[in-house]
Amino acid sequence: MSEKENGMVGRLRKRKVISYKDMLDFSPTPEKIEKYERKSNGFTEDSFSRSEPASLDMLTLSFEDDDVKKATEYELERQRNIEERNRLFQELQIGDAKEALKALTRKPKQLPKKREKHAKESPLPLRSKSLRLQHLTPNGDPLPEKPEVISTAKSAVDRAVSRKPSGPIPMVPTSGNSCDEEILKKMMENFNAGCEKEKSSVNLSLDLELEKFRQELCNLTLREERVVKVVPGHVYCMAVHPSESKLLLAVGNQSGNLGFWDVLSENASTSIQLLQPHSLSVNCTSFDRYSAVKIYSTSHDGTVRCGDLNKLVFDEVYAAGGEVYRNRNLTTWHCQVDHSSLLIAHGNGEVAVVDCRDPNKVQDWYSCHSQTVRTVQVHPLQDHYFITSSAICEVKIWDRRYINRKSPDAVCVFPHPKGVNSAFFSPAGRYMLTTCRDYRLRVYDVTHMRTRPNVVANIRQKTNIRQRLTTFKATWHPRREDVFIVGSLEQAQPKGILLYGNHGERLHKLMDENLDSVCYTCLFHPTQNIVFGGNSAGRVHVFM
Repeated sequence: MSEKENGMVGRLRKRKVISYKDMLDFSPTPEKIEKYERKSNGFTEDSFSRSEPASLDMLTLSFEDDDVKKATEYELERQRNIEERNRLFQELQIGDAKEALKALTRKPKQLPKKREKHAKESPLPLRSKSLRLQHLTPNGDPLPEKPEVISTAKSAVDRAVSRKPSGPIPMVPTSGNSCDEEILKKMMENFNAGCEKEKSSVNLSLDLELEKFRQELCNLTLREERVVKVVPGHVYCMAVHPSESKLLLAVGNQSGNLGFWDVLSENASTSIQLLQPHSLSVNCTSFDRYSAVKIYSTSHDGTVRCGDLNKLVFDEVYAAGGEVYRNRNLTTWHCQVDHSSLLIAHGNGEVAVVDCRDPNKVQDWYSCHSQTVRTVQVHPLQDHYFITSSAICEVKIWDRRYINRKSPDAVCVFPHPKGVNSAFFSPAGRYMLTTCRDYRLRVYDVTHMRTRPNVVANIRQKTNIRQRLTTFKATWHPRREDVFIVGSLEQAQPKGILLYGNHGERLHKLMDENLDSVCYTCLFHPTQNIVFGGNSAGRVHVFM
């Protein structure tokens, strides 16, 4: 079929005059045209002449006229509907209401605000360098050169361990101290003159009843002039000279400093002398029990020194060999055995016996623990016994007569749930006091060491938050078996220092408005009713 015939057949198909099947075999014959003409609504019997067969052109025109007719009727109907709707809108005045609503809801256009130009601020003046960066003292004087140090690290991987030069070190005030060497000599000379008349040993005073002794402690007070910053940083250890006519306190801190404070001095500006015999933290210091003019100090730098207050020098007693931090061969604590020998605890779990008359010569080694020995102490009456505390949650008592380095057997073992900060015998050796990192103080009866010791007291330290307990070490009264002292962990004000009996009863809490911080290190005076407490800022509080 031609293109015109195809178009006509397609329109018949859309109007549903012919089916799809009829459309496939459609042929424009007169009979079929007449047949489909009757089906179409737009055709009549007079549309075609019987004498003349209808042509496809006539059929197409007829269909097109019918479409135009129907389209015109639709447009007329649509136009009448539009006019009817507009008439109703005009009667109801919908258009006016719409315009009025738009006028009410139309927001006026807001012009963008112009940014105000701020005046350029003048640049701040440059801050001047601090006196520390300028290497000047607070008075404006230049600082002295730093002393020479010796590094024991053999590689960059190891932590550098700096030590003072071996041999005697003069007692020279450190940089930043306002006092000079002449004032230090004068203070020590006056002090030594008063010490010559003192006794070399102190006897136990157990004749005074505990209740009367407690009342004497309750009368202790803290005055404002008795709170002094002795050393910079954290107070790690303290030692009090046993003199009864003078009051000299030695304080060690985390920077290797050893500060001396003449507490009863009238001149506050010259009563403190700051020395530096070590390069790392001073963990333990004590005055010689047989010579009151000597003081021992043990540091994490692996050295132990003896300060002579007459000669004003620090002699080297012991220096750990090897790589200190790789082998954990640092020194942590010391205890005097007799007039010439010391027990020195190490970070590798061993204890060394050193003769002070022959420096750097170790007489014997005791392998006590697999990790750090934190404290070591000889029994006050039976010097062949000594006690050690360790970071591996145990305390052991040893007998030097039977100890073997290869296979050591302890006389008694005291397991703890956490690491132990310290373990000390009472002055007569009947009790043992331990400070554990589980916030508990434990008192054991060690009268019979070969049998299982009894726990006399188990005291829970009250605290609301987790505290750093590295330097908390409960210590006995130097002349009593039934009193010990420890800093308070209670967070509520006022702060204080706690005194306990050997059975765990609280005897007293030293408090004062001038005490507003936690005292980590506390101790008694050896011969007088005086209590010392040091905090983490280097301040010492004296109750007397």
